[in-house]
Amino acid sequence: MKIFIASLLLLWLTCVIVGQATSSVVETVVVYSENGDFYLRSTPYDNEYPSTRGVTVVYRKGLAEPIYTFERGFDSIDDDSNNLVLSNDGRVIFYVIPWGADETRDDLKSITIYKQGKLTKSFTENEITGCDKSKERCDLLYSNYDRVVDKSKSGWGTGSYKKVYKDGTNEKEKFLSDFPLFTFTDVVYLTDSKRTLHKFDLNMVSHPESLPFDRAFDNIKTKGRHNKVELKRHDITPYSDFPKLQDGRNTADALATLLGMKTATIVGTKDDAFRVYQFKINALISQDGKVEIENLEISDDLPREKIKQFFTTNRFDLKGTPPIFPKRYYEDYFYFRNKIDAQARKEKRAQQTRDREELKKRLIAESIEGRYIPKDLAEAFQQLDKELPEIDRNEMTALASRKEMIKYHMGLGMWMRNNWGLWGGSRLQKYFTDKGIGHPDDMSSVVLFCYWDWLQGKKENWREWEKDPKQKIF
Repeated sequence: MKIFIASLLLLWLTCVIVGQATSSVVETVVVYSENGDFYLRSTPYDNEYPSTRGVTVVYRKGLAEPIYTFERGFDSIDDDSNNLVLSNDGRVIFYVIPWGADETRDDLKSITIYKQGKLTKSFTENEITGCDKSKERCDLLYSNYDRVVDKSKSGWGTGSYKKVYKDGTNEKEKFLSDFPLFTFTDVVYLTDSKRTLHKFDLNMVSHPESLPFDRAFDNIKTKGRHNKVELKRHDITPYSDFPKLQDGRNTADALATLLGMKTATIVGTKDDAFRVYQFKINALISQDGKVEIENLEISDDLPREKIKQFFTTNRFDLKGTPPIFPKRYYEDYFYFRNKIDAQARKEKRAQQTRDREELKKRLIAESIEGRYIPKDLAEAFQQLDKELPEIDRNEMTALASRKEMIKYHMGLGMWMRNNWGLWGGSRLQKYFTDKGIGHPDDMSSVVLFCYWDWLQGKKENWREWEKDPKQKIF
C-alpha cells in the first residue's frame, strides 16, 4: 500500500505516468547491435506501454530468415533513449523500462535481460540503486534536463529543436544529459539519480558492477553513443470496438442472439429503466480471426462458458489491421438486457433494492473490500500517517501553507476518493455528507488541507472545522 500511494504522489509531483498508458500511435521498433551485424524488429500487439504484448524477431544482417523469434514486445523506445540493446552476437537483449515498470512481474521489472528469446535475468530499480523511496527521491536513470538545457535557445516545443546547454554547464553534466544509459563493446553503462554508475556485461548476464560516476568519468567520457534505432509509426485508435465476425455480423448482436437477450447501452438514458448486464473481455486476435482470451470479467448473472465458447469458436474480421501486426489486442465491454421490457424493468427494481441494502452496509462498515475506512478526520490522518512514506510526510510538512496541499489533489486525493468510498459510499463519506459536504472532491480537499495542520503538530485543529464545516479552510 505504501508503494502504491507513493507512486500516486510521484505521478502528481513529477508528471511521470505510473502504470499503463495508451496512445493512438503504435510504433514498430528496429534496433541494431553496436557492430551492425545483427538487428531486432519488435512489433507490438497493443498501444499500451509498458506492455509485453508483441513479437520480436532477431536477424543477422544480410539474411532474410531470422535467427530466432519470440513472443515479447519492447516499447517506450526513442531514437536516443538507448534503453533497448542488442548484443554484438545477436543473442542477448537488454531492456530498461524508463518509467512505469511493474516490479511484481519478472517480465516488466525495470531491467530485463533475454538470451536467445528467453528471460534469464531481471532487476527491480531497488535491486540496482538500493534506493529507499520512503526516505529519498531517487530514480533508476540520472536526469538533469531542466537544470542544464536552455529550452528557449534549444527551440523546445518547436519543430526545429536542437539541444543547447545553459551557460556554465560542465562536461560531466553534458555527458549525463546525453548518456545516462549507453552501450560500449557489449557493456551497458547506466547512471542512476544518485550518480552511481552500474556496468552490465552482456556476455556475463550477471549483477552489475557499481562505482561512483565521477570516479569512472575519465574512462567512459569517449564511449558514449546512441544505438542505431529505426521507428515506424502507425496510427491506430486505442481500444476500438471489438471486430465484426468474418461473416459480417455485428459481434454484440450475434452474442445477444445466442444469449437470448438484447443489446443495451449505458450512454444516454435509453436503457436507464432496465437492468443492464455487462462483461469485459481482454483478448488478442490474430490475422486469421482466432481469439486468444487473456481475461474475461463476467458477473454471475451471465453464462461464462457460453460467452467464452462464442469467442473461441468464432472467427473475427481483422482485415483493417495492417499485415505487419500478426495479432492485435482488444479490450471491450459488452452490455445486454432482458429483451422483454416488463421483465427488464422488474430486474432493475430488484437490482436497486439490492444496491440500497448494500449501500446501508457500506455506510457503517469499518472496512470495504479489505481496506480500513476512517470514521472521521482524526482517523483519516492516522491512516495517512501509517500509509504515507516518510519522505512524503516530510515534504508536506515543509510546505509554507495548507493551501499548497492542493498539489496532491490528483494524486493522493484521487486515491482517497477511490479507496475510502467517497464516491461509492462509506462511513467516511457519510461523515462528510452529515456535515453538508456533498462532493468527493470537497471531501478529499478537507482531508488534505487539515492534514497539513496535523503534520504541523496542531492535532486538534480539525475539531474547529467540525464546529463549522462551511468555513473556508484556506
